[in-house]
Amino acid sequence: MKNTTRSTALALAIALSFAAVAPVAVVAEEPNRSAGVVIDDATITASVKTALLADKRTEGFDINVTTKSGHVTLEGGADSLADRLAATDIARTVKGVVSVNNNLIVAAPGSERRQDANTATASGEVREAADEAGDKIDDSWITTKVKTQLLADNDVKGLDISVETKENVVMLSGVVPSAKMRDTAIAIARNTKGVRNVNASKLVVR
Repeated sequence: MKNTTRSTALALAIALSFAAVAPVAVVAEEPNRSAGVVIDDATITASVKTALLADKRTEGFDINVTTKSGHVTLEGGADSLADRLAATDIARTVKGVVSVNNNLIVAAPGSERRQDANTATASGEVREAADEAGDKIDDSWITTKVKTQLLADNDVKGLDISVETKENVVMLSGVVPSAKMRDTAIAIARNTKGVRNVNASKLVVR
């Protein structure tokens, strides 16, 4: 009788322990975007911008790119529906992109509708006006701009250089194979519009 009671109690304890961990198992089954696997949003944004600038179909457009958890949003103007669709196709080819939300407005260059679309991106006319007026450019834009330029430079585009910006001071980190490449990366960051200073203490040559 005692053995039966003990067996029942043991079975009940095991059942309760499984019930207690069940919610954890459900969470684990959700999409996992771990830091070791997923490319950070700033890098995706910079890569999409670089790809758009490199393609003849979209190189002349003022397209603003934002990324959240791999989901890319395009805003601005395009000359034709074909160019608008091309922007989506280009963005989709970038590593790390989960989806593309294309909000580009098709309008003739120079038209009022096109000017409104470009201004709304806050990447073209608005940024230039802010710089000319001496206003502070936001850190996220600077980070994206620096990353875009690093990816576009033939000497450093293949390097894994992290970029962060705080109060318009750019911080570069990572490992580069030569002092020349390190100097190039620092120069690119320093010459970016809106940058007050560059901290490259964590960008090491190895």
